[in-house]
Amino acid sequence: MDDTDQLTRQIHELRGSMLAMECFVNSLTEALSSDARVVVQAFYASESTAFRTALMTSTAPEATVAAFERDVQRALALLGEPRATAGGT
Repeated sequence: MDDTDQLTRQIHELRGSMLAMECFVNSLTEALSSDARVVVQAFYASESTAFRTALMTSTAPEATVAAFERDVQRALALLGEPRATAGGT
């Protein structure tokens, strides 16, 4: 097995692992109560903003940034956008 075959195999394994983790997270999200969903929405918004900032100031490849943005949008579609409160947060 040459290096290309080995790298291809590792990429395929990572994809499978990521899909399994996405299924797990999706099932957890579906099980959230309304109160818990609001908390997770707020934390997810905060974390994704922090990671987005870090990615934009890093040397991460464009494909990494694009995949991050795509998956954040997919997660928001499942989880829902955080609601604004009367205090504006």
